[in-house]
Amino acid sequence: MKAAVLFKYKEPLKVMDNIELDPPKEGEVRIKVEATGMCHSDVNVFVGATPVPPPVIAGHEIAGIVEEVGPGVTRVKPGDRIISAFVHPCGKCRNCVSGHENVCEVFSATRLKGLMMDGTSRLHFRDGTPLRFFLGGGFAEYAEVSENALTVAPPEIDLKKGAVLGCAGLTGYGAVDSLKLEPGESVAVIGAGGVGLSAIQLLKAAGAGRIIAVGTKKWKLEKAMEVGATDVVNSKETDAVKALKEMTNGGPDAIIEVAGVQDTIKMALDSVRLGGRVVLVGLPPATAEIPLRVATIVRNGIQVIGNYGGRPRVDMPRLLELVKNGKYDPTKLVTGTYHLEEINEAVESLERGEALRSIILPD
Repeated sequence: MKAAVLFKYKEPLKVMDNIELDPPKEGEVRIKVEATGMCHSDVNVFVGATPVPPPVIAGHEIAGIVEEVGPGVTRVKPGDRIISAFVHPCGKCRNCVSGHENVCEVFSATRLKGLMMDGTSRLHFRDGTPLRFFLGGGFAEYAEVSENALTVAPPEIDLKKGAVLGCAGLTGYGAVDSLKLEPGESVAVIGAGGVGLSAIQLLKAAGAGRIIAVGTKKWKLEKAMEVGATDVVNSKETDAVKALKEMTNGGPDAIIEVAGVQDTIKMALDSVRLGGRVVLVGLPPATAEIPLRVATIVRNGIQVIGNYGGRPRVDMPRLLELVKNGKYDPTKLVTGTYHLEEINEAVESLERGEALRSIILPD
């Protein structure tokens, strides 16, 4: 099969056609990829900030058609149109069975190794050299994932744009769900990319009052207003902390931080109201450490919540229902479509801040 392979960090991807994918094993599913979204988490792999060992195939916002199922698979069948979540729960560990499958212990132990949950890979070159993948390996013609990551897509979902549901949509859903939002509460979203715009749509659907988008790109902030933000703050042009406190009479009730950099995390903690909540969603490099003013967090009673997306088997069907009811529109995130041979152009566009989500087509 054909796939875009990273051989060395910080070098362009190479599209190869000498790759083989072994048959799915117990609980696994082979997908004929229709489309895969390009996310900043993929770029983190390409530059080594998320150090999955190369050679590796990235791509975790996958939509496609079930081609083959392994032994014991019951959730999907060949021919099903599916969305794959970036989280692949084992379904059996303590976290999975207690309702927290987004932090599956087995998946957590293998995801940065680029291996299936049994500790092996299904990918290799024709000469037998093994390949690894990142959260699915969707920048290819085919991918194999756990059945627990998959949800059957209703016919009205355009798979070529609905692929973004697998990460941008599900991550935004998980972030909003973790807030336990009270009707009318004010919420700021720091970062107006794919996840940020998803969170804004879902906050509106959840009954948030004032929704403030914070970012540095004028066109992205305009997009945020289009999808449901009531106000915007350009942190490149103004003191965002001061602006947020003035706009909400002391700070937003909650803040969702999506950018994942030290300055914006500090901004979130400095801006939230006394007794407020900060949800950290953005992923910095795996080794990054962020200084915290612990005394301020303690004295102000600030809750800091880490959230790694939604639960595929529970929350993805709910997200699809919101799409069906017009409460969340994944197509609003898609700013470009590229063929696999053009994937490096998509990477460059994302790094330059010119894209929200680009869709990569395998043909």
